[in-house]
Amino acid sequence: MSARPKILNNKLEVTHQGVWDITDEIEVMCYVTSDKIRLMSLRGTGTVMNLNGAGSTAVLRNLKANYLKPFLSDQLKTWVIGASESKFDKLKAIYGPPFVPFEATLFVDICKAYIDADNAGVLNKKQKITANRLLGIMTAFAKVGIVAVIDEITGYQEERNSTDLQKLFSLYVSEEYSPWAKRFPDEFYEEIHRLRGWGSFSKQGRKMPQVIGTYTNDLIYKYLPEGVLEMLKEKTPQSEAGNNLVRLHQSLTPEQGIQHLLSHMSTVMALMKISDTWDDFLYIFDRNFNNTSQQRFSFTY
Repeated sequence: MSARPKILNNKLEVTHQGVWDITDEIEVMCYVTSDKIRLMSLRGTGTVMNLNGAGSTAVLRNLKANYLKPFLSDQLKTWVIGASESKFDKLKAIYGPPFVPFEATLFVDICKAYIDADNAGVLNKKQKITANRLLGIMTAFAKVGIVAVIDEITGYQEERNSTDLQKLFSLYVSEEYSPWAKRFPDEFYEEIHRLRGWGSFSKQGRKMPQVIGTYTNDLIYKYLPEGVLEMLKEKTPQSEAGNNLVRLHQSLTPEQGIQHLLSHMSTVMALMKISDTWDDFLYIFDRNFNNTSQQRFSFTY
């Protein structure tokens, strides 16, 4: 990504537009451009983050704060550099006033930065309010991804064809297997063991019950874009005994697939940490990811 991101180009044409009603009190205008970039207005992004002052400059000022800098993704750091060195260009909307664009996937990175900063214990009371707000918003779109949310809001999904979906999958699933790297931290398994009452994961020599694989699929992989898990399973070779010869995440692309996996996992772990029991966690998980407070998640084990 260059220092001056493509989304700041004021020659882009907005082809689809809609309002994302996040809650009864929070809404933000969303857009899709002619070259299929998904955008939010920068001012709206600042409003969603509950920032004081002008939305466009408030977001940049906030991301440059020392307490948040260590938790910014490389993409956000690049955007901060580009936005600091150039003026904010505006795009013409289909209706309403021109707006300063902000790439929607960067909003996911902002949510993750706040959640990680909160988990690290570096936020003050006001900043924690923003972190909790963004955690709630992030869980609202984590199941299908920010791209799918904006496609639905703007009506673009009605025009998106199978070729577009295949391109979306190609962003997540790599043709080659990447070298193994530790993607699931011990803390993820420690939280599962604590909530299930299984004792300490580390003290048991990091041995895991077989059901952990099912939990991982149901809690993490299924909340990548629809169809990605099935593609990963189909692509992963198996031994004669039916065991995977490589990990599912080794087929994810580093730029999109792995980043989405880690972002979603961070959210799930945050929900685990505020839960006292496995049932409590499943209830909160259901409420946030499946839009219901009435049913429990369909785990029977």
